[in-house]
Amino acid sequence: MFPRLQWLKAMPRALRELPGQTSKRSFKSFAFNETKRGASTESEPALSSGIPHIMGGRNYKYSEGQVYHGFLCERIEYIPDFELVSCTLRHLGTGTEFWYIDRNDTNNVFSINFRTTPFDSTGLPHILEHLALCGSKNFPVRDPFFKMLNRSVATFMNAMTGPDYTLYPFSTMNEVDFRNLQKIYLDAVFRPNLAYLDFLQEGWRLEHKELSNNNSELVIKGVVYNEMKGAFSENSQVFMQNLLNNMLPDHTYGYVSGGNPLEIPKLTHTDLVKFHRKYYHPSNARMFCYGSFDVMKTLAFVDSEYLAEHSCIDDSYSRIPNQKPWSQPRNVHIPSRLDSLGATFDRQNQIAIALLMCDSTNIQESFELNVLSEILIRGPNSAFYKSLIEPNFSGGYNQSSGYSSDCRDTYFVVGLQDLKVEDFTKFNELFDQTVHTTIEEGFEAQHIESILHNLELSLKHQSPHFGNALLFNSTSLWNHDGDVVSSLRVSEMIAQLRCRLKENKHYFQRKMEKYFVNNTHKLTLTMSPDEMYEENFKQAEAEMLKQKVNALDSEKRQEIYENGIKLESSQKAKESTDVLPCLTLNDVKEPPKLPMIETKTFADVPTQLCKVPTNEISYFKCLFNITGLSRDELMLIPLFSNVINDMGTANHNFREFDKLVLSKTAGIDFKLNFVENVKDAKSYQVGLMMTTHALDKNVKDMFELCKELLLNFKLDDTDRLKMLIENYISNISVGIASSGHLYAMLSSAALVSDAAQLKSLLSGVDHIDFMKKYVEQNSTEEIRERLVHIGSKVFSKSNMRVTINTSEAFQPTVLEHYQTFLQNLPTFEDMTETSELTLLEPSYQHYVMNIPVNYCAKSFFAVPYLHDDHPVLRVLAKLISAKYLLPVVREQNGAYGAGAKIGSDGIFAFFSYRDPHSTKTLDAFDNTYDWLMAESSKLDQQTIFEAKLGVLQQLDSPTAPGNIGIDFFLYGVSQEMFVKYRSRVLSVTVDELQTVIDKYFKEKPKHVGKCILGPTNENLEQETKLNWKIIS
Repeated sequence: MFPRLQWLKAMPRALRELPGQTSKRSFKSFAFNETKRGASTESEPALSSGIPHIMGGRNYKYSEGQVYHGFLCERIEYIPDFELVSCTLRHLGTGTEFWYIDRNDTNNVFSINFRTTPFDSTGLPHILEHLALCGSKNFPVRDPFFKMLNRSVATFMNAMTGPDYTLYPFSTMNEVDFRNLQKIYLDAVFRPNLAYLDFLQEGWRLEHKELSNNNSELVIKGVVYNEMKGAFSENSQVFMQNLLNNMLPDHTYGYVSGGNPLEIPKLTHTDLVKFHRKYYHPSNARMFCYGSFDVMKTLAFVDSEYLAEHSCIDDSYSRIPNQKPWSQPRNVHIPSRLDSLGATFDRQNQIAIALLMCDSTNIQESFELNVLSEILIRGPNSAFYKSLIEPNFSGGYNQSSGYSSDCRDTYFVVGLQDLKVEDFTKFNELFDQTVHTTIEEGFEAQHIESILHNLELSLKHQSPHFGNALLFNSTSLWNHDGDVVSSLRVSEMIAQLRCRLKENKHYFQRKMEKYFVNNTHKLTLTMSPDEMYEENFKQAEAEMLKQKVNALDSEKRQEIYENGIKLESSQKAKESTDVLPCLTLNDVKEPPKLPMIETKTFADVPTQLCKVPTNEISYFKCLFNITGLSRDELMLIPLFSNVINDMGTANHNFREFDKLVLSKTAGIDFKLNFVENVKDAKSYQVGLMMTTHALDKNVKDMFELCKELLLNFKLDDTDRLKMLIENYISNISVGIASSGHLYAMLSSAALVSDAAQLKSLLSGVDHIDFMKKYVEQNSTEEIRERLVHIGSKVFSKSNMRVTINTSEAFQPTVLEHYQTFLQNLPTFEDMTETSELTLLEPSYQHYVMNIPVNYCAKSFFAVPYLHDDHPVLRVLAKLISAKYLLPVVREQNGAYGAGAKIGSDGIFAFFSYRDPHSTKTLDAFDNTYDWLMAESSKLDQQTIFEAKLGVLQQLDSPTAPGNIGIDFFLYGVSQEMFVKYRSRVLSVTVDELQTVIDKYFKEKPKHVGKCILGPTNENLEQETKLNWKIIS
């Protein structure tokens, strides 16, 4: 399960991608900004040769050669790039490596990692990851992981299965919480119960369709089974999984560690227990600890409670050898699901070329190959962009393009999506031509420098989840015994690369010859849609089920029947959670400390200022009010945001402008911003947000570039515009199934208010259909004229608000350049400030998708953020999620996830994720009030307090320096309002909860919408007794 740190707060556990697929590296993964799933840094002791970089005169808390609670301190180093001290320890008894990062950061992280190498596609390590968190020796309750979600204020809690590793990480800013979670996690991995009934629930099982009727047909159920059916419904993920399996086929990477749905039912509980005994031994474990809490307490606890009872064993059985290079290239073709939201059938094809690169433990080489990959594919100045993207015969790069470093061997991939089969040959020819042309002509120095500058800037950019990101980026390298400490010395690697480029102007060309020309380990993977794909899967599933059933004797059939009854009883049984640790009110009563925000006016532009330590970076956000645009114009804003910074200006063509922007800033980005009035929900405002940041020394250039873009943007090149539009449509169609619950909630909310309806039209499933039709009905020239007209109306001081976050010392300089920037901006007629919000009559929509699972949502209007009932409803949403929806929709009915939430706009939503059911889940949503009434006598202070903790996880989550004050800027929610809201959450009583239950749940809501994304259901109206709008 690969997380993204912008995890979906509605989900109880981070959404899993295809476990076992690789991830692409970006420079953000070096700098540990917003974490990309599974991205990693590679290393070899090329820079250090294993010698510690101890800096003279620096005093460390610990000493090399000393033993601390059974751990020998082997290596201590200061890493100036990230202002941290790395301390590597090894347990004397078991050989367990313990990596401690001492850094002045309140968001502390802990993780236990294991190298797990499956040799089949039954999903063994993935299902084990689920079962490990289903109860342990010291915490023998069903699924303590989910129960701890509401007994903690963790900023992150998860468990993840990668292609060759499993890790169990969490982070929190509360030390009591840190110690509590540490106990849960360590006991889970080293002493799990691994109960058979939990295996049936989480993995797979045969069960009677009518549970109490042992003559009813048998079906296959299981949380992971349904999860992976959902995962395999996203074509881009299937492509990446097959790319990995075929690129590195000789060892564990030839299998699906997350599990192929047709292979999962081959797994036995006995196999799982054996796998745990072998791979979860402390000698095969690595422990990670980061932050400012006392590591001595952790070492003492780990040693005395868990490691002291074990001895060291040889862990070579889990080591992964390098892939043996092929003697000749290979070609593989795979079928895919026909995507009902994708391009036309003849264009729903993908192709990619993958080339084996280096051993991931070779730090400098891998770093340089990553830089080379960026130079080759990133932006309009890159060679492959010019040759493959600009000719416009596809929908742009596919999701697998980039440098892959999540395995023992790294590889480079470049691929295209949404192209015709007859263009496969063209792609191959252009690939070869590009490689040879690049070797002959070399690389433009300014393009290389802009890529390196962007990397250096990313080193300075601070993330509130740095510790998590460091862990995720280092996991793969660490898993292969690479030098993770040296891999953090990014500035040294950049300096070494610059030196080599200076010494040899053909340096990168020589690498191209080695890895792109004289390399026979080359895979060409193609994928085309098969209209029978889903039917073939159903037939294969049915045949597999038939074989399973035919192999049963009467004794086994009876056992299945009894296990089904036992599992249901277990799921519904009330159990005491007193054994689980929980925070108290005293642990969380103090709100987080926030810096002061001030608002000033410069040249009639309201400007929010925040002085905050930013590590020599200044952050600039500019919000243009566009509420006054016509509906037709608003519908084009997402496209406008996507192309405005990629077309160049009157003074610089798009290539020149891209180089200038990347050499001075982190990029200039535009995005739609939609804000409902959080006081009364009677109005809303639509905005266009421009964001950028730069090193302090480049702030003057940053403002100059922003001015150049706003005043002189140019959309004259209709061929390029046409290409950007088609790529945009292709990209917005990708990933719907992976985030189906978000689209379902967006669509159900669209049935509640006209504001949410507009939001869905601008960013939901409806937007895809709109854009496709719009492009069909309008020429590129007509679209261009409308986009130019939008720009001429929007970029005005009269419609503008700004927020600037920078250090106290540098603020005067920033403001000086900012005021110069404002002098050049025009002033147009004021736009309409807000639009009136209208609530809608109840309605119901089903988006028919060619996938095997459902995403269900129900939304109704309650009250907005600043209403007194909102914090009470937010607590209630957490309670409903933990105590009702997860047990019923997930555990009993087999969906991968389910929950409830209330947004700042006042819309209360229920959702399910990768759900085998639709109407059954909607019934569960509708039955919430009945459940609340049945459980009302059990709503005690502890239950409510746990729900409050779930809310505090969101309220108190750390904020990046560049985003401090964003709630006030966008929503008008001041820090005083926030503190009041937080206090209100903590003060919610049982009586208040009962009051809002009766007020908002007793009667059917007046403004409600239901939505399903999923396969055809011919009995939908009959089963729900409602009139549904079916959208195919």
